[in-house]
Amino acid sequence: MAVDEGQVLAGVRSAVLLALDNRRGLVAFGRLEARDLDQQARAVEREALEQIRKLLPPVPTGQRLQQLKTRLTRMDEALQALAARHDIAERSRALERDDITWRAFEDVSWLLEEH
Repeated sequence: MAVDEGQVLAGVRSAVLLALDNRRGLVAFGRLEARDLDQQARAVEREALEQIRKLLPPVPTGQRLQQLKTRLTRMDEALQALAARHDIAERSRALERDDITWRAFEDVSWLLEEH
């Protein structure tokens, strides 16, 4: 079955925009401490990235879909490498995991903006 790249990209774009809105809402309407705000923002981003992963076909055919899949794969590899490290404190591991998630989300957002 052929995948409509435009339709998939529209779904991905929608997921990113919703996550950006939710993230903004945390700042605009929340009275959260910075650490709690950060944790909730990363949770929003993780949820969006998982939703995007589900929208992508197993073998993307279009260039942008392939770029998105590649970026998610790189995120997974970085998270696996982090999980395999034994020389890092748990708090540092959590911060690094959050940074990997944030960078992946921002990269996906940027990939959608450039075209």
